[in-house]
Amino acid sequence: MKAISGMIGKGLCWLLLASLMTPLSLATAADDELGSNRDRLGQIQQQIEETLKGLRNKKSESGALADDLERLDTETRRIERLTKSSTQQLSELSDRLEKKRQTLYNIEQQRNQTEQQIRHRLVILYKTGEVGLIKALLSEVESPRDIAEKYAFLSRMVRHDRELLGVYRQQSEDHRVALSELEVLRKQQSAVVLRRTKEQETLKKARGSKKVLLAAVKQDTELLNGLLRELRAKAARLNELVKKLETAQSQPYTENQKGLLSLKGRLLWPVPGKLRVGYGTSRHGTLGTLIESHGFDIEAEVGTPVQAVADGKVIFANSLRGYGKLLIVDHGSKYYTLYAHIARFTKQIGDPVAAAELIAYSGYEGRDAVYFEIRQGGKPIDPTDWLKPR
Repeated sequence: MKAISGMIGKGLCWLLLASLMTPLSLATAADDELGSNRDRLGQIQQQIEETLKGLRNKKSESGALADDLERLDTETRRIERLTKSSTQQLSELSDRLEKKRQTLYNIEQQRNQTEQQIRHRLVILYKTGEVGLIKALLSEVESPRDIAEKYAFLSRMVRHDRELLGVYRQQSEDHRVALSELEVLRKQQSAVVLRRTKEQETLKKARGSKKVLLAAVKQDTELLNGLLRELRAKAARLNELVKKLETAQSQPYTENQKGLLSLKGRLLWPVPGKLRVGYGTSRHGTLGTLIESHGFDIEAEVGTPVQAVADGKVIFANSLRGYGKLLIVDHGSKYYTLYAHIARFTKQIGDPVAAAELIAYSGYEGRDAVYFEIRQGGKPIDPTDWLKPR
């Protein structure tokens, strides 16, 4: 019995002291997850510099000016989206930091309370010691039953102390984890702040340069007229291509299909983005002059899947100046759909396609929109009347 009491007293004292003397290690910093975003911003900055250099060094050069202005618009919009995303991310990080600080404070309060309880138990054990435990166990003994009851009582005390020690250890681990997570959030916040600052500087520079260059374009009649001529020539090249393809198409396929007429008002959209430029006469967003659009410009991030709006067959999948990579689908009865500013085709000439089937990916030279047309007999028609309302 004496040996058992001695082991209980010694074991508990050493266990409690060892726990209190164990240092809490701070968390190491986590990997920065924002590296890819910083790399993307660097690429955009380089693209803008190249575009601005091209605009400064030439007048009207058969479509190059129109393409460069469009590319500059694309990169400016992309930086605006990055900046908006960074602002939202900063707000979310601030909320998470505040919650994590509150969690850390609560853990510290609970751990301090547990530590006080442990210290109190250590004082009692120190004062009582091994002899005190034996006295408590063997004093005024009248029978073995009394000894057994007192031993059971002391055993419960030891279990309670062990449980208290376990709680303290868990609270210490929770404290370590919370500190680590807090440090990670702080580093993420600093990285986002730095990135947003760079984005805002780049955006300010792009907007300022664009403003100066557009003012020069508008004042230079020759340059402006050349740009407008290129926009009209661009549409003419597409008309010529469609007429050539229509003449070359085999009659059995074209005549034996119902075409799109039965699907009017129910066609799928090629991409899910917002409509940026509609069909018909509208004012050019940067030049301020009236232009004629034969189709839709639909917003689409680089790499957005492009789907066929209806069943048909691919009759063209190649580059066309002013449109980048262009894909044309024949739907029968001389109805065609055209998809431009494509980065990569998934279908080739002669391939059949089904409605909603993947036919390409957007993003030719970084553009953030897909150009879409519907034609009948070589004549463009308003997609508004044919696509599903949304």
